[in-house]
Amino acid sequence: MFAAKSHLLRLDEVASDLGGYVSLTAPNGALIRPAFLREEDCFPAGYSLLEESCGSNGEGLALEEGRGVWLAPEEHFREDMRANWCFASLIRDPFHSRVRAVIGLTLPVSRVRDVDPASTLLMLEGVSSRIERELESRTSSKERALLHEYLTVSRRRGGAAVIGVDGKNSLMNGHATRLLEEDDFSVIMGYAKEVMSSGSELTREVTLKGVGAATLECSPVAKSESNAGAIIVVKRRAKSRVAPDGPRAVPDERVPDAETSNHFLGLQGTSTAFRRSVSLARTALDEARSVILIGEPGSGKRRLADAIAAGRGDFLHAEALGASPRDPRVHDVLRELGETTPAALVIEGADELSQLDATEIADHLRHSSRTTLILTCTRMTWATQMLAETCDALEIPVAPLRARREDIPLLAEAVASELGDRKLSRSLVAALTNADWQRNIDQLRSVVSHAVTHAHGPEVTVEDLPHGFQAATSHGRLSRLEDAELSELRQAIREADGNRRLAAEMLEIGRSTLYRRMDYFRSRGFDI
Repeated sequence: MFAAKSHLLRLDEVASDLGGYVSLTAPNGALIRPAFLREEDCFPAGYSLLEESCGSNGEGLALEEGRGVWLAPEEHFREDMRANWCFASLIRDPFHSRVRAVIGLTLPVSRVRDVDPASTLLMLEGVSSRIERELESRTSSKERALLHEYLTVSRRRGGAAVIGVDGKNSLMNGHATRLLEEDDFSVIMGYAKEVMSSGSELTREVTLKGVGAATLECSPVAKSESNAGAIIVVKRRAKSRVAPDGPRAVPDERVPDAETSNHFLGLQGTSTAFRRSVSLARTALDEARSVILIGEPGSGKRRLADAIAAGRGDFLHAEALGASPRDPRVHDVLRELGETTPAALVIEGADELSQLDATEIADHLRHSSRTTLILTCTRMTWATQMLAETCDALEIPVAPLRARREDIPLLAEAVASELGDRKLSRSLVAALTNADWQRNIDQLRSVVSHAVTHAHGPEVTVEDLPHGFQAATSHGRLSRLEDAELSELRQAIREADGNRRLAAEMLEIGRSTLYRRMDYFRSRGFDI
């Protein structure tokens, strides 16, 4: 209202000289009576000027058609208005393009018999434009930077869906609102926040409900030393794509459910990255090839390895890092390999293999044409590289959840369905989709299980999430420097086997500093 005051006062002076008046109407059609405008007796404040309420009138028609209009005297529905020309122009929020108000100008026919309606409306549109520029000047410099970049990209990418976000505001062109569904925006926002945090461009191949296979091109909007937001361009892709590591087309159908819940959870997904991994796994299974699955902890490598091994038939399973009833140590399995020849040997955490164990495994495999090797690891080492070369293993990358966010709703719903017939609220699914998931599927399962267990009603809401997770999401992502510091802290504590004094020495900081930084990251909801 304050931004429009001076402009409306000047317009009201012109209207007064011609025996007319200026009015202001809210976006819902209700008449506003600002104190700085002259009183007129036609309609009271709050009177609805929507056409469905009072018939044909300038303001109602402008709201109906979404543009500036004029109404000749004989076109009015009300008889008491048929002696007037009426003009109406929309004031739009320059940032969101939403209608903020409607300026009405009413002039009596007796005083403006030779009026040119087109010129008069053009003059009124000019007043609206000046008010919109006033509104734009009152926005922050970051909002203006985002708006400028959004408009530039929208003009340059005329046929693509374009979205601009800054964590508080969002802008989208007609292609985006028409093509994308509500769930798609949760996925897109997750990648946008990642770009705003890192300050780096990002490209992701995704599968969205509204457009299917698409490429997201995300770029930060820089303002001085900080980021003002992110611009996302959604580009449709061909429905069938060929996986870059093989000749097979990536299937659109989902993988059949597995027997165990963990197996079922790990094979839920529609993202391009997930389907490529599954497509490569099927290729390896069809060709009886050895494979090496590479990905972050908890990203689903083991479940995919189990699926491949189950398809091969009988198999042995070993854990390189530690022993369990299900996973004996590698040297125990090596003794068994001397007595039997399984169709597959699965080694979990193969990047922890010693060179001696890796060499012995390679010797066994050289003398067995039946056994294929299935390795999972988080990084390539001398041992994994040597085994991969020995067995001609097919490398299968397994993407982390933050690189396939469209799979998160499916995985979360799968966990919830295992624990009972509980529905996840839209806001909860959006929060899960936007999160970073350092421990990937394992962490997602833990968070969703906690929320379902603590939910009281039929719907699981954001309030049911663990407090630590809520703190992390409410405080936002870490900066690049903080993220690097957190990684170093975790690595040092892991290498020191939890010994805080030794970890502090490795980091060359005091123990009190180590404890303080650990408390800081825990307060942000991050595990150490």
